[in-house]
Amino acid sequence: MTEKIIAAIIQPRIHSAAKVPLEEQVPLSTPFSVHIDVCSVCNYKCSFCFQADSKAMKAVGLKRGMMTLDLFKKIVDDLKAFDQKIKKIKIGNHGEPTLHPDLPAMIRYARDSGTAEIIELFTNASRLEPELNHALIESGLQRINISLEGLTDERYRQVAGIKQSFSAIVEGVRHLYAIRRDCKIYVKIADQTSALSRDILNKFILSEAEREYFYDTFGNICDEIFIEKVVPQWAEVQLDKQNQVSETGMYAQKVKADKDVCPFIFMYLHFNCDGTTSPCTLDWPRKVVVGNVEQMSVKEIWNGQQLRGLQVAMLEGKRCDINFCKNCTAPVVCVEEDLDPHKASLLAKIRPLLDEAAHQ
Repeated sequence: MTEKIIAAIIQPRIHSAAKVPLEEQVPLSTPFSVHIDVCSVCNYKCSFCFQADSKAMKAVGLKRGMMTLDLFKKIVDDLKAFDQKIKKIKIGNHGEPTLHPDLPAMIRYARDSGTAEIIELFTNASRLEPELNHALIESGLQRINISLEGLTDERYRQVAGIKQSFSAIVEGVRHLYAIRRDCKIYVKIADQTSALSRDILNKFILSEAEREYFYDTFGNICDEIFIEKVVPQWAEVQLDKQNQVSETGMYAQKVKADKDVCPFIFMYLHFNCDGTTSPCTLDWPRKVVVGNVEQMSVKEIWNGQQLRGLQVAMLEGKRCDINFCKNCTAPVVCVEEDLDPHKASLLAKIRPLLDEAAHQ
């Protein structure tokens, strides 16, 4: 890319906030963040995502839908029991949250609760029109992460399997930026990775001209911008099965291919639309469930026997014995933290907590 002056900071979203060494914080009394998947339905069927693999979803009997407003409020209310504020409440992951009619009300409730430092949203930007944009900003949204699937209508058809006006997305982001107040806007697009098979690869290669066009188009209508890499993060779907991990991950970080311990299960909780709770956002088939927030409090799940047992097993080197985790490459390609060198010391801290949870 030729050097150009743009307003946005070029950096991956994982660097938007200062980090602390995870190994010095575990076990966390308060999770760093919670992910709330208010809508598991998506209007896109991106070829790298589980949403495009109807066979895989049918095989596990995945039921998609929308979280009730009452359940969302219950999760937020539960967060008040923790000693500290949650750093982030992240809304959206498995589906497109802007499809939910109660989204602005959910954001407003979370912001007014004072339970988190930042309320952020993940979206494909397909519905960012003036009416919704105003509602999102008025609700108190503090950060929005926008994922682009192409730079032309045709690329959207190829990648997302949908008729989408790219110019409409640009105008939606432009309008949101103009009214954003204190809401930070992050825009990213995916580029290829050498680990992808040739038929998939052709859909994601960005030419040098396209990379420049991306920065030219969005560099002055967002606060942060980055070109991420397509990586095999959704385990047990068709795309993931035919790929291997490359030398760099989603955020261009150098990867350690033999990483054993998954950092995610020590950092946050993920609430599915039906209340089932996973220790990882990538568990789309809900195979590693550690509780149900309709029946337990968030704090009970965080300190509970199921999550503690999973953490101990991971630290004992038993990742390959854990359903779904054994097939997942996300700890390698989607995160920088590495707990492998600290397994013994962390195990000494967490095993007593497992014993304590087992006797409660």
